[in-house]
Amino acid sequence: MKKLLIAATGATALLAGATVAHAQSEWRFTPYAWVASFDGTIGTAGNGSGLGDRVTFDFGKLSENLSLGGAMLNGSWRGGRWTAFGDWTYAKVESDAPTRVPNLYSAIEAEVKGNIVQGFAGYDVLGQKDAHLDVFGGVRYYDLDIEARLKGAAVADRSLSGDSQWADGVIGARWSTRFAGNWEAYVQADVGAGGSDLSWQAIAAVGYAWNWGALLAGWRHLNVDYEDGDYRLDAALSGPIIGVSFKF
Repeated sequence: MKKLLIAATGATALLAGATVAHAQSEWRFTPYAWVASFDGTIGTAGNGSGLGDRVTFDFGKLSENLSLGGAMLNGSWRGGRWTAFGDWTYAKVESDAPTRVPNLYSAIEAEVKGNIVQGFAGYDVLGQKDAHLDVFGGVRYYDLDIEARLKGAAVADRSLSGDSQWADGVIGARWSTRFAGNWEAYVQADVGAGGSDLSWQAIAAVGYAWNWGALLAGWRHLNVDYEDGDYRLDAALSGPIIGVSFKF
């Protein structure tokens, strides 16, 4: 939790400090919902399950396990050609799969939950009024728990769990535009490494704007490949997003 607070404070300081760079600035705060699930591989200690000292599970039914992925808040600032933005996500995604040992356990239900905090600063290489192409860099911090619930067949039900915290350095690009009067859209892609062997993210959204802000809908996909001891998360968290953006 201490590391989470440090990361959140750092992202806030990044946004607040950016206001000094330019007198004409715009702030946006966007609470949004992420209806997500995951596919890929998770791993944790076996803890007497009869499956070994370390257990890994594979999940591959992303589209069939969509559920509300938690609470999310995005904040951004733009002043001239400089921008800073950050995002806090409380993620809670689920999936299920059959087991490789159906005589012992009939099915697996898995859950990944916790906090993802990211903060970035960037520069607009276009310098246009209604279109921006920002190249950016920053940090993404993870504090995630994984839990696998094994449904017993020949043995009793069992739960296996693990948790870990790590951070990645991140670089990326974001293109945003205003078009056809009150419509706006943006596309963002980034890649990170450090704590993770590799992570990457893609976000696309379109919305309708008013003077006070905009309504937005789109898709967010986050892929993480991380391993530390018995803990393993090599999975994609993905699904539609919808939010309300308030402009100041």
